[in-house]
Amino acid sequence: MGLNLNNIYQRPYVVQDRKNLVKRKQDEENSAAKARQEEQSSSNSKSRGLQYVDNQPKVTPAYQKAQYEAYNANLSRNTGVNSLSQTDLRSSNINIAQILKDFKNTAAAIGTPAELNEEVNGYLSLIQAQVTKDNPNVRLIKSNLKNASTILDSYISKTLNKESKVVENWVDALFLQQIDFKYNEDDINPQFLVKFPKGSTEQEEIAQTKGVPEPQPEPDPEEVPAVKTTAMPQDKELKSLFIKSKKLAFANEPAKAIETFEKALSRASEIGDTETGAKIFFEVGKIYDDHDYYAQALKSYNKSIKGTTDNNIKTKAHYSMGQIYDEVNQIKPALDHYYSSVAYGGESGNLAAQSASLTKMGNIYTDMYEQNAFDYLTTADELAQETDNSKVKGYVATSLAKAYDKFGEPQEALKSYHKAVKYYSDADSPLKVAQSYKEAADIMLDYNCPNKAKGLLQKAQKYARLTDDINLMNEINEQLENFAA
Repeated sequence: MGLNLNNIYQRPYVVQDRKNLVKRKQDEENSAAKARQEEQSSSNSKSRGLQYVDNQPKVTPAYQKAQYEAYNANLSRNTGVNSLSQTDLRSSNINIAQILKDFKNTAAAIGTPAELNEEVNGYLSLIQAQVTKDNPNVRLIKSNLKNASTILDSYISKTLNKESKVVENWVDALFLQQIDFKYNEDDINPQFLVKFPKGSTEQEEIAQTKGVPEPQPEPDPEEVPAVKTTAMPQDKELKSLFIKSKKLAFANEPAKAIETFEKALSRASEIGDTETGAKIFFEVGKIYDDHDYYAQALKSYNKSIKGTTDNNIKTKAHYSMGQIYDEVNQIKPALDHYYSSVAYGGESGNLAAQSASLTKMGNIYTDMYEQNAFDYLTTADELAQETDNSKVKGYVATSLAKAYDKFGEPQEALKSYHKAVKYYSDADSPLKVAQSYKEAADIMLDYNCPNKAKGLLQKAQKYARLTDDINLMNEINEQLENFAA
């Protein structure tokens, strides 16, 4: 099935020669099977999820030097959280128009051949189409930036006869900054060219940036492992501060929430309540994470892990850190944190958390066209079926569907989307139901079944009307209008 750049979110390092790549990966997998078996751990794991990942080749645990020094000379720095204020919310935003300008300048500076430059401009055109919309698809913008960066890095690698990821690293650095995804050509500085990142820092030394940006959409609830709620602090003052902080965070007042959390942290330190202190660091991490301030989020999550003996908190924190590294395409540390989340989820007997993390790992391998993606996803499905969490079941089902689709098994993909619809209906999630119907319709269109595709799109439209996702509604309407034309 042909790739549709408007609908697929590929990792930039994935090549598009599906048949040859899949065959090669299958050969590699077969030749390595014996080696993997020899690396199996003892069978005394506390859960099948933990047992399973212990039987897989372990990802190098070293956290990559993944965060790059801020490169914008005009971006002031602040290493503390006390000075966060609402007046700073827009001060550090990087205009997407500037990024596109810099990308084109970079392509010109390295002498990109005409045919490659045309391909790069194709991706930039897709970005241009998004950023001029009222509600840009941020995920699609990031994906296309990644794809364009891969083309330039491939050319640099060929020219130098040495692997290069300089453009990819630059893009990753951009994602750790605050980007304004609304196009504003008037803010372009023609003399300004973003510098490639110089060096990096260890996880504990991640650079801090200024302010908290405007809120971004909440993460999908099914992608967050469900964990048992830990006990509230017993100290009355600490409990009051903690609850107040949570309310402020829920009311979308991040600066005030963090300020109050700091007071709670001071009180926790005063009375020696390290467990509540760890919870506070996790909550602060969530605030930064929800607003795409990944550097601060990672640092807070890491402090939360180090300060607690609560496996539930460790499960959530590792999962959240995995998501961040996944988002900026730092695959090894992402897998390592997902692995840890499965391990701690096993310690606490949390099947839903293990399932969610295994699904994330399966998605990564799917994007890399690795056949072992199905091992992770199948195990995730088995664990999910033993829970009553319909959202997790739906998340696994859609992930399996995408994997089957990518590996050229449309019938199995459609079966999985059918299951996803059922699970998401049980979970009362009309948005996910609509998305599942639409993705199934896309498969029907790819395989020239227009009538069935139309029927699925009509169902998707019905459920999309129950949501506030304007982009999805517009996409469905456009597809249905094409049938009418």
